[in-house]
Amino acid sequence: MWANGLARRVGAKVPPSPQRRPRNLVIVHLDGVAKTLLDEAIVAGRMPFFSRLVRSGTFHLEDAFWGAPTSTPYFQAGLLYGMRHSNLPAYSWYDRELGRKVQMNTPADALEIDQRLRGAGRTSLLDGGGHGYFSLFRAGANNALNMSTLASFKLMARSFSYEFMGLSAARTRSTFSYLRSLGMDTWHAAREVRHWAHSVQDWRHEQGFLMSRVLLQRLGWSFAHTKALVDMVRGVPAIYLVYGNYDEVAHRRGPRSRLALEELHRVDAYLAELYAVARTVERPYDVVILSDHGHVDSLPLEKRQGRRLEQWLLEAPACGPLSEDVVRGLCDGRARPAEDTAPRAPFAPVVMECGNFAHVYLTGERQPLEARELLARFPEVLARVTRSPEIGIVVLRRGASAVAVVKGGVYGPDELDRAPLSPEFSKRALADFLRVLPSMTTAGDLVLFGEAVQRGGTVGFAWEFGSHGGLTRTEANSLVAWPADAPVDLSGLGHCVQLHERLAETYLDPAPSLRLVL
Repeated sequence: MWANGLARRVGAKVPPSPQRRPRNLVIVHLDGVAKTLLDEAIVAGRMPFFSRLVRSGTFHLEDAFWGAPTSTPYFQAGLLYGMRHSNLPAYSWYDRELGRKVQMNTPADALEIDQRLRGAGRTSLLDGGGHGYFSLFRAGANNALNMSTLASFKLMARSFSYEFMGLSAARTRSTFSYLRSLGMDTWHAAREVRHWAHSVQDWRHEQGFLMSRVLLQRLGWSFAHTKALVDMVRGVPAIYLVYGNYDEVAHRRGPRSRLALEELHRVDAYLAELYAVARTVERPYDVVILSDHGHVDSLPLEKRQGRRLEQWLLEAPACGPLSEDVVRGLCDGRARPAEDTAPRAPFAPVVMECGNFAHVYLTGERQPLEARELLARFPEVLARVTRSPEIGIVVLRRGASAVAVVKGGVYGPDELDRAPLSPEFSKRALADFLRVLPSMTTAGDLVLFGEAVQRGGTVGFAWEFGSHGGLTRTEANSLVAWPADAPVDLSGLGHCVQLHERLAETYLDPAPSLRLVL
C-alpha cells in the first residue's frame, strides 16, 4: 500500500523516462560487507527483511569472488565496464603516467580515471539512460551523483534541477521529523567521536569522520535512496546505488563494531522500501544485491611500532643482508646482478599506505622495477621488507610474471600450495593478484601485505581499524543475491568481469559491444 501511494504521488509529478530496455535493473552495492558478516547479521536478526527474502526462496544468495585487489575502484571498473585489466591497484596510488599521487575520494582524480576507463572503448551497464548514485565513476550515467562529476561545478550546476526532480513527492517523512532525526543523529555522532578519539588518543581522522556521518551517511544516502525510488517510478532502465555507510564506519571503528553493525540494520529497512517499489511500479525491476569485498580488522603499524611504514622502511637502520634463498628465487636461474650505482634523476620514494597493504614506488620511472633491478639498486629495502615480522607477503615482478615472498621463500601463482601462508590469507586471491600484477603498471615496485596477527585481523599500514584491498579470506569473501524469478543466473562467479557479462547479456539492449574511440 505504501509503495502504491508513493508511485501515484511521484508519477503525477515527474515524466516517464524516455529510455527503455527489455527488463529494468536495480543494483544495490553494499560496500565492504563480507558474505560471512551478512550471514551472521541474518542469523542475529539484524537484517529481518533480507532474511525473509532469502529464507523464503524469493532470492538466491551466494558467495562470490571478484578478483584482486579487493578494492572498490577495481571492482567498479569490472562491474560497470567489464574490464579485467583496469590498472587500478588500490583506492589511492602513485600514478606514473600523471607523475603524482591519485586518490579516488578526490573528485578531480576520479574524473581523470573515469575518462581513462571510458576511453578504453567498452560499453557500460549504465549506458543508454542508466543512473548511478555514489559510484566512483559516472560510466555513462545520465545523472551526475558520483565522485567523478563532483570535479565539475558547471556540470553539477547544470544537473541541479534534474537531480531534485520528484524529490518532494517521494519523501517518506515530514520536514520537521527529518530535521529532528538529523539533529539527534548529529548529537550522538559528535559524542561518539569525542569518546573514541579520547580512548585512542588520536584525532587525525575524527573531524572528517563526523562530517561523513552527517553529510554523507545521513543526508547523502537519504537523498540517493529517495532519488532511486523516483527513478523506479519513472522507469529509468538501470539504477546503480552504492550504500557506502558500512564501509565508512568499518574503516574508522572496525568491521564488527557496534556502529558498523547498526548500518546493516539500517540498510535492511531501505532494502524493504526499494524492493516494495521495484515490485509495484508499472515496469517492475529485478533487484540485485551485492558487495565488492569484505573488511578485516586492522591493527595499525604505527600503534604497534610507534612509527609509520614510510619512516620504518626508508629511515630505519639496516636489519641484515638479504637472504640467499630469496636472491636465488628472485633471479630464477639468471645471474645475480652487480650493484647498480649509476647516477639518475633524484626521486623521493613514495609509500602509499592503502590500509593493510601498501604500494612502494622507489623510482619515478614510467615502468616499474623488475626483481633483478631491485636486487641491483635497492637490496637493503628488499632485505628489510622480507625480514620483517610485520609483513606477511611481499609481491614484486619477476621477468614477465610476478612472485610472492613469504617467510623467506619465493613462490609463483602456481606454487602457492607449498607456501607457508597464514590460514587467514586466501591463496586464490594471492594467485589472482600475481597474475594481474604484470599488467598493472600503476602498482608499486613492491606491494606489501600486513601479516595476520590474530584471527580475522592483520597489521595495517594506514591509521584505520578496518581494512580491505588485501588478500585475506575475509576481504575476498563477497556476495551476490538476485531474484529467483529473474532471467539471469549469478551463481558460481569467479570474477567481477563475469558479473558484468551476465548482467549485460540480460539487461543491455542491444548486447554490449566495443565502442569506437577516436
